Amino acid sequence: MTPRILRMTAREVESILKRYNFELVSQRGSHRKWKNSRSGLVVIVPEHQGRRLPLGTLRNIFVNAEIPVNEWKP
Repeated sequence: MTPRILRMTAREVESILKRYNFELVSQRGSHRKWKNSRSGLVVIVPEHQGRRLPLGTLRNIFVNAEIPVNEWKP
């Protein structure tokens, strides 16, 4: 059985992105754009009043940011 994705808020996701050298480059409404200047990867993180992000959204952010699986799965 594969481990499930950890449920996280946007703030928790952003703290992981910061550890992997992503920087906030812009924001439009409740969506923040994060970019890694070394690799050129860009991801969008929605911020909705501290609510946990949907699992598909979390997976999409981490896969597109090339974050290792051990950061987002137990």
